[in-house]
Amino acid sequence: MAGEVPRFLIYEGSVAELSIFIDESGDFGADSDFYVVALVLHDQRDDISLALTRLTRELEISGLDTHWAIHTGAAIRGENVYRGIPVQERRREFTRLFAFARSVPALHQTFAFRKCEHPERLKLKGAISKQLWLFLKDNAEYFLAFERVIVYYDNGQAEITDILNTLFNAFFFEVDFRRVAPAQYRLFQVADLHCTLEILRLKLEENKLSRSDLYFFESKCSLRKDYLDKLNHKQFSNRKHKR
Repeated sequence: MAGEVPRFLIYEGSVAELSIFIDESGDFGADSDFYVVALVLHDQRDDISLALTRLTRELEISGLDTHWAIHTGAAIRGENVYRGIPVQERRREFTRLFAFARSVPALHQTFAFRKCEHPERLKLKGAISKQLWLFLKDNAEYFLAFERVIVYYDNGQAEITDILNTLFNAFFFEVDFRRVAPAQYRLFQVADLHCTLEILRLKLEENKLSRSDLYFFESKCSLRKDYLDKLNHKQFSNRKHKR
């Protein structure tokens, strides 16, 4: 369950293990302007159980279901399980996951692509592959210090599944792929959060925020100051990775 701490989220023993939670936003067709891939990186020597317990308790106090996935895009738009829920409640749930992402000892890296620059499916797939490979190669000292890597992805899109299997198996000595359901792991939901925020950043830059975006965040200034800017210190490329 999402509120529990699976045994492999707490570091045990002497093996240096890295968990990578991956989510994407967008599509390979013509239904979106942007495509974003987000990685959340958790060194399992860093215990996150207290942060998980705190988030679960906050949801319980508010009378919310602690076993479902917090889906940030749907919360903003009031879709699916959030249909009919007042914006104040949706905003509180979004903010709780955001606060969890800020407090938990995990880093993230997002890769954003404007579809107009990669209009064909193969070109977009190639661009994503290149950026992920360069990220791994440029940070090889960090990644190869881990004896084991576990990759969590929901197999949502075949193209991303293919890219991950090809690149990660070529790069890492030992990598374990696990299919994940969003409700199972809060860190996977954090990857979804980073996808949502990066899409919002791109839409803000191009003045393409929707009515539901502006209604949810109340203003462009609030979106930038209260959300987008506050996670910069958690971005992998902005941190020094020393234990």
